[in-house]
Amino acid sequence: MSIRRISLSALGLVTATTLLAACSSPADETAASSISPATSEESTSDTAASETTLEEQTSPTPSTVEATTDGSQAITPLGSPDVTDKQARPSEGTSLIPKGVRVADHGAFTRVVLDYEGEGKAGWYTQLTAEPAQQASGFPIEYDGATAIVIGVESTPWPSTPELEEAYMDSGKVEGTAAGVVTGVEYVNTFEAQSQYVIGLNKESAYSVTSLEGPPRVVIDILN
Repeated sequence: MSIRRISLSALGLVTATTLLAACSSPADETAASSISPATSEESTSDTAASETTLEEQTSPTPSTVEATTDGSQAITPLGSPDVTDKQARPSEGTSLIPKGVRVADHGAFTRVVLDYEGEGKAGWYTQLTAEPAQQASGFPIEYDGATAIVIGVESTPWPSTPELEEAYMDSGKVEGTAAGVVTGVEYVNTFEAQSQYVIGLNKESAYSVTSLEGPPRVVIDILN
């Protein structure tokens, strides 16, 4: 009787081992290993998509001020354009060197940008006149167009040294500055820390003037 019980127990043990081996077949192990990488890849993909969405939401909107001359973006004039003469004082410690002029037609208005090198925020005065005159001498300034905006930009030191003279842009009419309502721009001269420009127009138009920094520049927006 005792011997039979042992045999039955041994038989039960063999049967259990066989069933366990069947439950842990190589096919199931292969299936499990193939699921794990897919789950990891899917999680990584979801994370990347989430990061992309977040990046799109937090990306800064391009500044319309920076798109000043290429005419490729739909932008609006700065300030409130009108035909009155205007004036603004420079910020303390401003010192600027005239470097160039850019002009672009933006459809509803034409933008003129006076570029500078230096520090501070420019001050300026403007006059809308059909008879612009040269500062200091009072001589008439010839220009193309029906009328003109004369603008004097302050805090531009007299080019009294060879280094400053070399750094300043050349005086005279600036090539490639006819666009929209603007017939051309002339950098007249610098006298007693004030640089004078004449912006020729084919008609009298409302305009605004804005001083900007980083880099320093003066923006004149003229309605077409």
